[in-house]
Amino acid sequence: MTTSKPVIPRPPLRMKLSIASGNLIQVAGLAAGAALLALAAAVTGHSPVRLAAALAGFLAVYDCSHAIGHYLAGRAVGIRFRFYGIRGTDHPEDYPPGFRQLMSAVPFWSVVTDKDSMRTAAPWKKALMFASGENATALCSLAAAYAMMATGVPGGRVLFLATAAWNAVSTITVARTPKGDYAKALRALRTRPAPTPVLAR
Repeated sequence: MTTSKPVIPRPPLRMKLSIASGNLIQVAGLAAGAALLALAAAVTGHSPVRLAAALAGFLAVYDCSHAIGHYLAGRAVGIRFRFYGIRGTDHPEDYPPGFRQLMSAVPFWSVVTDKDSMRTAAPWKKALMFASGENATALCSLAAAYAMMATGVPGGRVLFLATAAWNAVSTITVARTPKGDYAKALRALRTRPAPTPVLAR
């Protein structure tokens, strides 16, 4: 007999921001992360400042790439969004105790879609929008970790391997759990498109 994993309520938003403000802050965060990684690459040796700059840059890239990935892909296919929010992870039940509390405390970005826009969007458009957040996080975090490794930042190789392993586990997790982005994308692909209204003559 198997028991299902208890579903923990989604944490409330700690803050709401307009789409314009959220985009500006996340782009600034990505730019700051890239600048910190460039600074770490320019410094030689095993300076604590170098390591701190690299890790701060990595975390900025990791945190600011997910929600804007959803937004950019969604807008590219015509999906509209209402606002950005900041809160802990949407699925704390997928993490072990201890790490669950950490991921619930980290201020992650989320973006809220317009319901009417989502209802009328084709299944493949919804799937693309759902998957793009996780895709952006994986690609950007791997690129940031690779930059640390390639420029000789102490611990860069370990971080790159850990990031690759983390993304592999995360991919499986978000494809299998109902609230995961890839699971949502797969469900969207299995749904029928909304019927096109027929105009009376």
